[in-house]
Amino acid sequence: MDNVPEPRVAILIPAWNQIDELRQCLESFSCDNYTNYEVIVVNNGTDDNTSEVIRRDYSWVTLIEEGFNLGFCKANNIGLRYCSKKNFEYVVLLNADTKVLPGFIGGLVRIMREDPKIGIAGAKNLLMDNPSFMWGQYGKVTWGPMLSKIVGRFEPDRNLNEPPRDVDWVICNGCIISRAALEAVGEFDENFWQCDEDIDLSYRAREAGFRIIYADSVAILHKGSSSTDSGRKKIFSYGYFLGRNAIMFAKKHATLIQMIKLIIMMAIGTVVRFAYFSIIIMKDGLIGAIIMDKFFLRGIYDGLHGKLSPDYIMIHRPDSPATTNAPEQGRWVRFKRWMGAA
Repeated sequence: MDNVPEPRVAILIPAWNQIDELRQCLESFSCDNYTNYEVIVVNNGTDDNTSEVIRRDYSWVTLIEEGFNLGFCKANNIGLRYCSKKNFEYVVLLNADTKVLPGFIGGLVRIMREDPKIGIAGAKNLLMDNPSFMWGQYGKVTWGPMLSKIVGRFEPDRNLNEPPRDVDWVICNGCIISRAALEAVGEFDENFWQCDEDIDLSYRAREAGFRIIYADSVAILHKGSSSTDSGRKKIFSYGYFLGRNAIMFAKKHATLIQMIKLIIMMAIGTVVRFAYFSIIIMKDGLIGAIIMDKFFLRGIYDGLHGKLSPDYIMIHRPDSPATTNAPEQGRWVRFKRWMGAA
């Protein structure tokens, strides 16, 4: 194995108004001793100086520029088409608000080469501000209230270093995809725009006969929710896409019973969320509950009708402070996250 040449790997990073995070991400590659890779950044219609900084300070990065925000799926697909033309053996997907850790690329490549039927392998996401906690490991589809859950979400990192395991789906931030899987399965479904597109990709890959693997021994640092940070003046409407894309995913992959369960659980989750925000948190939470459920319910409506409402993609909240609190723990907190209230 040691004498086998390193396969060519593409590192694909979509960027949207995240130049500070992107700088840290690019500079973190200096810690990895893997050599046969190319970093591709897709500038997804940013309003900042992302392209200028990359051309000036990171000449080793391949820059692909788009004139406006195409959404997460389309931005990645533009990069994937570039990778397809260049015949990379593997493509690694990364968010801009991440840092790679030593052995990241080589670790994923070694796992992929253990079995040609592995189509996608995902790394552990550790919290950048507190790496003793995990941002998340992998996902399980629960069919409600929020379609799926992320295993290990904000839990202490147990450093298990377990053997790679087959899972429902892997977080696309820090995952590697084989060329064979991409050729067989295709790109992200652009109808999702953003959110749950990684679940759909994992499901389609499994349906095509590929294994979906989580690797606890390989990790990245993840800031998390950078594009939905409430301290920004303009953020993605995460609530809208949670409602819309859950229904769209179910229309593609669910049985009738699973679809019914999802709709019932989403309705229960909406009631519980509104009660939690408006009764327990009171003043500040009531506004948040109305906004969250307004966008969430519109998302469900649009998902059922196969629509995308442009006015609901972004939220303008210039007066909202950024959230920097450490992740809470406990069964109550996990229940709130499951219901979408935390």
